[in-house]
Amino acid sequence: MVILLACAVIWQIVDLQFTKKAKYTAISLAQSTKWREIQASRGNIYAEDGSLLATSIPKYELRLDTKVETITNEYFNSNVDILANNLALKFTDRTNLEWRNYLVDARRKGERYLLIKRDVDYLTVKDLMEWPIFKVAKDKIGGLIKIEKFKREIPFGFLAMRSIGYTNQSGTKIGLEGSYDSVLSGTVGKRLEQRIYGGVWKPVDNSAEMEPRNGFDVYTTIDINIQDVAENALQQCLLANQASHGCAVLMEVKTGAIKAIANLKRNADNTCSEAENYAVNEFSDPGSTFKLVSALALLESKSIKLEDTIDIEWGATTFGDLKMVDAHGSPFKKINFQYAFENSSNVGIAKSVQKYFKNRPEAFLQYAFNLGLNKPLLFDIKSTRKPLLKNTKDKTWSNATSLPFMSIGYEMELSALQILSVYNTIANNGTMVKPYMVSEVKEFGKIIQKNETSILNEKICSDETIKLLKKLLEGVVENGTGNKLKGLAYKVAGKTGTAQKASSNGYDKSAHKASFVGYFPADNPKYSCIVVINDPTAGDYYGGSVAGPVFREIADKVYSTNISLHKPIKRLATPSMPKVKNGNRSDIKFVLNHIGISSHQIIGSAESEYVRSSASIQSLNLKEIPTDVNLIPDVVGMGLKDAVYLLENRGVKVIVEGYGTIRFQSIPAGTRTRKGNIIYLRLNP
Repeated sequence: MVILLACAVIWQIVDLQFTKKAKYTAISLAQSTKWREIQASRGNIYAEDGSLLATSIPKYELRLDTKVETITNEYFNSNVDILANNLALKFTDRTNLEWRNYLVDARRKGERYLLIKRDVDYLTVKDLMEWPIFKVAKDKIGGLIKIEKFKREIPFGFLAMRSIGYTNQSGTKIGLEGSYDSVLSGTVGKRLEQRIYGGVWKPVDNSAEMEPRNGFDVYTTIDINIQDVAENALQQCLLANQASHGCAVLMEVKTGAIKAIANLKRNADNTCSEAENYAVNEFSDPGSTFKLVSALALLESKSIKLEDTIDIEWGATTFGDLKMVDAHGSPFKKINFQYAFENSSNVGIAKSVQKYFKNRPEAFLQYAFNLGLNKPLLFDIKSTRKPLLKNTKDKTWSNATSLPFMSIGYEMELSALQILSVYNTIANNGTMVKPYMVSEVKEFGKIIQKNETSILNEKICSDETIKLLKKLLEGVVENGTGNKLKGLAYKVAGKTGTAQKASSNGYDKSAHKASFVGYFPADNPKYSCIVVINDPTAGDYYGGSVAGPVFREIADKVYSTNISLHKPIKRLATPSMPKVKNGNRSDIKFVLNHIGISSHQIIGSAESEYVRSSASIQSLNLKEIPTDVNLIPDVVGMGLKDAVYLLENRGVKVIVEGYGTIRFQSIPAGTRTRKGNIIYLRLNP
């Protein structure tokens, strides 16, 4: 029985060793070896000037094979003290003795994959490769095992961080890192690894590898200096106004290239961080900045002229069962359309749109649709949401209230970048271009992809309408709600916006969004810019005073560093004539003669009592102002004294706002006078 049992065992051994060897060897290898992926180096993201916005830094996990054939007992014992001393100097978490005991104990146990350190930089690894045991000799393999990994670094901190974005292990893709993930990520390689004691996977050898292909580099249009100014200005604004969050975007008018895009949130500890790309992903009611679309629809359809009068009912009216008011009320009952736009009269704009588009709201909405406001904006950074611009078939459409409230920027959800694109189009003489942030994709300096200006709409309206819209936008700064941007070395055109924020119960009167959007220099637009500040709570919440200063700081930086925006200084051969207010002819002549200026002439009747002046380099011309007692005279350009005298002599009651020179009169010149009429005069310096 013993002999038979022994024979059976011998037979099984022979069968296993020779007959079934191949089968079980394959099973063993399948369980102990595996092809594992090698991470490719992710491509870099660059600013316009070549500054690194995001890059992949190689980091290494270092391990030691204590039983590699080239490390004999004699060699190990004679060099372990040197290695332990070097490790203690470089990595201070263990003492010299602790490192020695750690290495000796691992050698005794036959460790083939001993952890030395994680997240080690390349220069440190380069030093370690020269140490004994890690390196035996130039022609022999040492025990050091290097496992390369890549860590994403953003050299400029949170500067444009949300727009640069990230891609994490859970699959979340944000910003350019997400949109260009397939370009940046490259192609992974493969390496054969073997499972050893403890379930640890160790590379078999370096020759059994398929090399990864590194990702391409992405070059953006971001100007890092302007980006820095935009973020600092935005941060100071959020802190000063105790606002919750905001954004600022600067774009080239002709090309659509984004030069700066800042998105900041104010934290509980009164610091700021980039938590969300508000410029691209936040969709809300734009408020008064949408009035440009309303003005475009009215002017392009020939429904209204700038001088047409609107009865704004002292700045308050109702549509259906909803009340609409102007932000500060109004000292005027009637104003013209230009004044309504420049001073952001909700009632004036809404009543104009309701009057001409009430029976054809689709025609009004079509102007907004032509601007692409009902569609997602094609941009390098993909938005997680879509705009909302409803039409007459929408369930929430109201024939009584939807059109007038949409005309002033409510009952819709648009992004800041969409609104900026509309204003950029006006600055670009009606040609709408696609905003873009990525200019090129390169591999080792060779251009793989080049993005150029893309035209979305060749002409959104007539040249005549563009001219009038530009006049309105310039008037907002010169005469209206944007006057805090008046008097700069360059001219600004734009529009303020102050909107109540939507809530689950309608609109919250205590929560506001302040914005300013426009372009500069107004006479030759090069850049457009939008600034949006959400929930300012430190007092003021109007667009001109909250968002306007951020716009100005960004524009000042661009203007001061771009000499091409500066106008050449013109030196006059002779002194120019002074500017003279319109008024009484005798008074004007007396003053001019008294200061030694006699080179003036009367155009019209030499006996005219009131004149307007026009100055040139060498002469001052005085032109007659008609003063028929039965007609309202033109008092724009006069001082208050002459205007009151002329108007009250005709039985008209005068109400005045401001100081300086008269810039606006509520009853147009030439209107037949009626005793008891009230005329409102607005004066500005």
